Amino acid sequence: MLCRSRRNRPAATAVEAAIILPLTFFLVLGLMIGGMGIFRYQEMAHIARETARYAAVHGGQYAKQNATAIKAGTLPTVDKAYLVNYAKSLAVSLDTGQLNVDVNTTVITPGASSASTTETVDWDNTTENQNRSPYSAWINNNTNPPSHVQADNIVIVTVSYSWSPELYLTGPINLTSKAVMAMSY
Repeated sequence: MLCRSRRNRPAATAVEAAIILPLTFFLVLGLMIGGMGIFRYQEMAHIARETARYAAVHGGQYAKQNATAIKAGTLPTVDKAYLVNYAKSLAVSLDTGQLNVDVNTTVITPGASSASTTETVDWDNTTENQNRSPYSAWINNNTNPPSHVQADNIVIVTVSYSWSPELYLTGPINLTSKAVMAMSY
């Protein structure tokens, strides 16, 4: 029976470790940083959805029905500044100084002859957004007699965040999420 002699190869092991260990380290580090980026994007999407939901149920009808409580200060006035602060209060791991929130509504243009004529206006522009009404009305002249038609107004919340990855190998990455929801109250 022939027996092979084992030779020690400490130098080969050291060279292999010198190549593999840094690659493994950077791969794990890249996975962790990428995971943090995905977590931040998911957090932004959550903030956009929740802010859109809150705006959709706290529009003009809410303000009309709760006018005395709002005037007394027991309920908030839901203006754009309030919605931005609401969105920033939902942030868990985001730097709120880098978080930008924009709230708009899409309404049918007043005096329009079809529901396809829409305009997007700022949340605080109550003269253009029909006082944050949950619906827009237009007259359908194609019916006899002409009929009044209502369509839901839409809330659009856009959240953007300038994220600087923790490894600092790249510049800031702009993350953006948009939530669109029909006004319901």
